[in-house]
Amino acid sequence: MAARERSDGAVTRALRVLEAVAPGARMLADIAETAGVTRTNAHRILGVLADAGYVEPVGGGSYRLAPRSAALAAALGVAAPRGVEQVLRALGEKVGATVHMALRSGTQAVYVHKIDSPGPVRMASTVGMHIPLHCTAIGKAILARLADDELRELITETGLARRTPNTLTTRQALAEDLARVRAQGYAVDDEENEPGIRCMAMPLVRDGVPGGGISISTLTYTTPRPQLLSHQAALSATIDQVAALLRS
Repeated sequence: MAARERSDGAVTRALRVLEAVAPGARMLADIAETAGVTRTNAHRILGVLADAGYVEPVGGGSYRLAPRSAALAAALGVAAPRGVEQVLRALGEKVGATVHMALRSGTQAVYVHKIDSPGPVRMASTVGMHIPLHCTAIGKAILARLADDELRELITETGLARRTPNTLTTRQALAEDLARVRAQGYAVDDEENEPGIRCMAMPLVRDGVPGGGISISTLTYTTPRPQLLSHQAALSATIDQVAALLRS
C-alpha cells in the first residue's frame, strides 16, 4: 500500500508539472512554484517528460509543451478526424490570416490546431496553449452559448482578470458583449487578450453544447476591423465543415 501511495504521489506531481507548463514557455522556477514542488523535483520531472516527448527545453531554463502533448490536446473532448487540418488551412489561405481551433477544457480552452498566417509575422500562440474564456474570441463564442447558471458559476470561479486595457472586467460589460455575440453569431476579441491582436470567432456546437470554436486572428496594424469582419461567411462555412467532420 505504501508503494502504491508513493507511486500515486509521483504521478500527481508529474501531472501538476505538466499542467504548469501548459500555458506556454515557462521558466523552471515558475513551473515549480505553480506545481507546488521543489525546483529539484520539477527539474527531474521535466527531464522525464522531455525524454517521453511531452515537453521540450527552449533555452534559458524555459520549457514548453512538445508535440506529444499537442497530440493529447487535440484529442481533448473529441478526437479531431482526418480532414480538419485541411479545412482550417483552406480558410487561412483564403483570408490570409492566422486560424486557430480550440476546444473547451473546464474553465479555459486549449488550442488544438493553429494555421499560421502566410505573412512574415508569426503569432506566439501554440498548439496545446490554454486560453481564458472571458477575453478571447473563441472563449466568448463559447460563453455566449452557455446557460445563465453555468455562465454565472464559471465567472464566479475564474473571475474576469484584466489582460489588457480593453479587457471586459465587469459582469455587466461581459453580459452586454455576449448578448451582441448571440445576436450577430460571432465574437470579437478587440485587443482584449493581447495588445495588437484582433480576432473573430464562431462556436463549434455538438449536441447543443458549445465545445470549442474556430477563430481568425489578425494584427490590428495590418488588418482593419471591417476587413476582419468581412470574413464572416468564410468562417461560418468552415465551422459547418468542421462540425460535419466531428460528427462523422
